[in-house]
Amino acid sequence: MDETLRAALTGGISLMAIIGLASCSDTDEPEVDRGREITELPQGSSCADLEGLALTDTVILSSQMIEAGTFEIPVTPGSRPVDASGLPEFCRVSGSIRPTVESDILFEAWLPLETSWNGRFMQVGNGGAAGSIVYTSMLEPLALGYAVINTDTGHRGAMGDFSWALGEPELLTDYQFRAVRETTLKGKDITEAFYGTPPEASYWFGCSTGGRQGLVEAQRYPEDYDAIIAGAPANNWEPLQLSSVAFSNALGDDGLPVSQLGLLKTAAIAQCDGLDGLDDGIISNTAACQFDPASLTCSDGDEADRCLSPAAIDAARRLYAGVVTGNGAVAFPGPEYGSEAEWAAHATPFFRIGTSYMRNVVLEDRDWDPTTLNVDAHLTAIRDHDQGRTAAMDPDLSVFVENGGLLLMYHGAADGIIAHDNTLNYYESVVETLGEDVAGQHVRFFSVPGMGHCSGGNGASAVDWISAIEDWDETGVAPVLLEATHPDEGFTRPICPHPYSVTYDGEGPEDEATSFTCEAP
Repeated sequence: MDETLRAALTGGISLMAIIGLASCSDTDEPEVDRGREITELPQGSSCADLEGLALTDTVILSSQMIEAGTFEIPVTPGSRPVDASGLPEFCRVSGSIRPTVESDILFEAWLPLETSWNGRFMQVGNGGAAGSIVYTSMLEPLALGYAVINTDTGHRGAMGDFSWALGEPELLTDYQFRAVRETTLKGKDITEAFYGTPPEASYWFGCSTGGRQGLVEAQRYPEDYDAIIAGAPANNWEPLQLSSVAFSNALGDDGLPVSQLGLLKTAAIAQCDGLDGLDDGIISNTAACQFDPASLTCSDGDEADRCLSPAAIDAARRLYAGVVTGNGAVAFPGPEYGSEAEWAAHATPFFRIGTSYMRNVVLEDRDWDPTTLNVDAHLTAIRDHDQGRTAAMDPDLSVFVENGGLLLMYHGAADGIIAHDNTLNYYESVVETLGEDVAGQHVRFFSVPGMGHCSGGNGASAVDWISAIEDWDETGVAPVLLEATHPDEGFTRPICPHPYSVTYDGEGPEDEATSFTCEAP
C-alpha cells in the first residue's frame, strides 16, 4: 500500500475523532427489523444494477463505478484534504435506511471489483456525535480488498454537536445503536447482491465513538461480526460526558491556562520518561509514573509562563484524578501523564461535546451553564435518561465468544480525550467475567505508549491493526506482540498486550523495535 496514503489515513482518523469526538439494559427498546427483501440479481451483477436492489426500509440513492485513481473525497465538516489517488476501481453505492418515519440513516458502501475482493465485509466507525460519512476511514479497507461501509448514524452535523437530538428520540436511538445495526444488515445484503455470495467473514474497525459502536455490536448483536477492532472506546458514556464538561471548566486563565499544557507535559515526561530504560520522550511505564504538578509551583523570580499558579496546580490535580463522586468513587479515570497537550481540544468551542450532550439530550435546556456541574446529581440524571442505551460497558461477551468472536482493543497511553485506563478497566472486567482461559483466546488489549487519541503523539502510533485481526482470525493464534512505527520520524517500537510493558534492552539501536522487549510487571 502507498505509504503516503497510509500516513494520511493514520492522521485522518485521529483528526476526525478529536474535533468531534450499550451496556445492554432490561428496558424496552425499539426492535430492529431483521427481515431481508432482496431483489434477486444475477451473480456478477453490474454496479448500476444495484440501484434496483430492494431492501427493507431502504432507498438506494445511487450506484456507480469509480475508475481507479479518480476518486476525490467529498468535503465534510472538519475534514482536511487526503490523497485518494491510490484507490482501485470500485462500485460506490449510497443510500438511506428509514426504519422509522423520522429516520434518515445515510450510508455509503464501497465494493472493489470481484477480482480484487478479499471475500470480507467491514464496517468502519465514527467519531464524537457522528453526523457525516467518514470517508478517510474507508480508504484503507477498500485498498486492502474489503467491501467497506460507513454511516452518518442518521443525522447531519458537526461531531461535537448534539443539537440535532433535542426532542428527537428516534434520531437519538439511531445514533445510539440502531443506525450501525441497520447499516450492518444492509451492507451485508448489498455485498451479497453484488458478488453473488455472502462475505466469508465480517469485521468491525473503529476508534473513539467507533470503538464504542464496535463494543455495542459485540454486546447487543453478538452474531453480526466475526472480529472487532475497538480503539479508545467511548463506551463508559455517561461519566465520559461529565469528564468533558470538567475539562472545559478547568481549562482557562482562572484555572489551568491552555498555554501551560506543554509545560505540564514536558515536566511529566522529564520525570517518568526513563522508567523504561531509555530517555526518548515517551512514557512507556505509565503505571509507575508518580508525577506531581506541584513540582512546577511558582516561586520568587520565576517567569509566569514557566511555572504554575496554585489555581493551575489544583485544576491539573483534579483532571488527573478523573470524575470523582461525592463518596470518593472514581466514576471515570483521569488521563495518563504525557497526555496534557491533547487537553487543549476541550477548550475549543467545537469540542464541548459533554456540554452539548447535557444541554440537548439529558437536560433539554440549551441555556444550561456547565460551570454548575454537580457530579453526583448530573451523573444520576444522565444515567436515568440514557438507561444504558448509549454506553457499552457489559463485560459479559459470552455469546460473542461462543460464536468464535475476536475482540482486539487498543488505547493510546497519551490519550487526552478519553482516558486510557477506561479501556483497561473494561478489559479487566471482561477477563474477570469470561475467565482468563476464555478471554485469553478471544480478547486482547494493547496499550500504545506515547500515542494520543486514536493516533498521533510522541510515540510510535502507526499499527497495522487490520493485519493483526486477519492473522488472528485465520490462524486462531492471538497476537502477542505488534510493531508500531512513528509516522513522521520512522522509529519503531513493540506494542505489548496488557499487562506487559515496553522495556529497552540497553544495548540495541534506540530507533528499532528489536531493541525492546515486553516485560511483565
